[in-house]
Amino acid sequence: MAVTNRPKIEAYIGVSGSGKGVSINRRLDEVKPSRLLIWDPRNEYPKHAKKYDNLVDLVAHVKAAKGGPFAVRYVPSEWVDMEKAFATMCALAFSAGNLLFVAEELSDVTKPSYAPPAWKKVITQGRHQGLHVIGAAQRPALVDKNFFGNCTYIRCFSLRYAEDRRAMGASMDVEKKRIDALMTTEAGNVTTINYIERDFREGLLQEGQIKLTRKG
Repeated sequence: MAVTNRPKIEAYIGVSGSGKGVSINRRLDEVKPSRLLIWDPRNEYPKHAKKYDNLVDLVAHVKAAKGGPFAVRYVPSEWVDMEKAFATMCALAFSAGNLLFVAEELSDVTKPSYAPPAWKKVITQGRHQGLHVIGAAQRPALVDKNFFGNCTYIRCFSLRYAEDRRAMGASMDVEKKRIDALMTTEAGNVTTINYIERDFREGLLQEGQIKLTRKG
């Protein structure tokens, strides 16, 4: 991955099963990062990175790589201090630099008015370290607002709670009714996922669909 001073912070937002994971997996296939670090509390990305459940070992792996390639993800156990572990991952991403950092389930580890300082540093200064950041959440109203304020791209799927739909309408600068209209529907063996996305860098706002066909 080439170091860039341009910010690249992407958000994928929606309820469970609404298309976040599909979109992020496709994005990783598209980018093909040579250096990949994933905060993976739901164990969703086995295709892309080696799993670690011991944070000390994961940190050692990344440091041993120095400037070379790696693809690792941390899947914390239920006994782990989530906020502390997430802060460690953020600090590791920043210090290692020149990588793609995926942070899943941000509402688990941030709040609207608070996030670990290391996460704030990733979001506000990460471009100087060549970081490409992808963040995801099911409950955007519960997520650090600083994250949305610095996003260069947001893709939003269906959301169950009105407060979440309001939050995304405000973050994307679109009417709430457009967020309200987003749905995931099933007809036969075909699932149709609707989304709306805004690329802040290009000034583009558009709607789209993902169609998934179940086998059998």
